[in-house]
Amino acid sequence: MCTYQPGRPTKYNPTTGSGTKPPAKPGEYRIRDSSGVIIYIGETNDLARRMAEHIRSGKLPVGPNAGTFEFQIADGRSTSRTRREHERKKIAEHQPELNKSKGGEGRPAGR
Repeated sequence: MCTYQPGRPTKYNPTTGSGTKPPAKPGEYRIRDSSGVIIYIGETNDLARRMAEHIRSGKLPVGPNAGTFEFQIADGRSTSRTRREHERKKIAEHQPELNKSKGGEGRPAGR
């Protein structure tokens, strides 16, 4: 089963408001720093909430050194388990500096 549609993630810059705001839906996300390097990859059951949490924690930089939040909405047939497997693969592929683990340890979503 395919967890995400093929293609590039949707981008959003919370400082300028440019791009498409993430919805309150499950999916994978990436945080890029101002130079375009992926610094964090995650999976969540609410992309909008998770972006706000990362802004509050400082993991997603805003202001002069603004980062971008990139996301892909999960296929409606995906499960928390399949999304976490995908997250682990992307973390292994990109090795972002702020990921403390190899991914997939979060609390299970509703399904």
